[in-house]
Amino acid sequence: MAKKTELVAVEAKDLQIIEYRGQRAATTEQLAAGYGTSAIRIQQNHHENKSRFIEGKHFFKVVGAELNNLRLVLNESQNGEQISPKTRSLILWTERGAANHAKMLETDQAWEYYNDLTEFYFTRRDAKALPAPGELSKLEIIQIALESEKGRLAEKERADHAVRTKSQISRKREASALGKLSAATRKCRDLEERLGESVKHATITKVEKKTGGEYKFVKLRRWCRDHGIEAVEVPDPRYGNVKSWPAGAWLEVFGVNLSALFGGKV
Repeated sequence: MAKKTELVAVEAKDLQIIEYRGQRAATTEQLAAGYGTSAIRIQQNHHENKSRFIEGKHFFKVVGAELNNLRLVLNESQNGEQISPKTRSLILWTERGAANHAKMLETDQAWEYYNDLTEFYFTRRDAKALPAPGELSKLEIIQIALESEKGRLAEKERADHAVRTKSQISRKREASALGKLSAATRKCRDLEERLGESVKHATITKVEKKTGGEYKFVKLRRWCRDHGIEAVEVPDPRYGNVKSWPAGAWLEVFGVNLSALFGGKV
């Protein structure tokens, strides 16, 4: 590991990926450098608040053969984390563990870096680089698929309408739902939600494009944290995935009504 006096913050999107038991995790040194504190401070906060950290949920303690295997993998990387042969146990922090530490430190730098971790590290899944000229981005492909799906499903809905009867519907609840919202409309709205521009949730980029305003994620994130609600992950051609914030947060924080902005969509 890097010496305690040599901790250097690395942008979340550039962190060496560490995966353990099927999920991404960060070392104490990575959190300390990004949060603008020391590894000792991270360890002290853990020790003094043990009841708030559950092993397997907030952190993993790697020992024995698993530690040796992880050491071999990381030490093979020239620019990544290095595990000393003297290390007998290693703590790896999950996304929830990283959130606890950011909350304990309660600094702007800690929260900013944690937000970057959630967007570009913990939930990132092999995001591709921006397409070369003439190539379609992931977002453009989804938009094209949306338009195609609208036409195909509209035709299918008209054909199915002639043969659909109440005897084909097993529950009254399903019959009511089909009467109010067709299968075509539901699928199209699902695709629109994947683009982060629905009446339920929307990304900052989509709202800024619609309104011409500028909005910061910090207040939206605080609202979600206070209300125990998690933002939705949607595709983004630049970073792979970004946060799409709930309608309640937009309305209470910025007075933006998503229903008014996107309610007219099919």
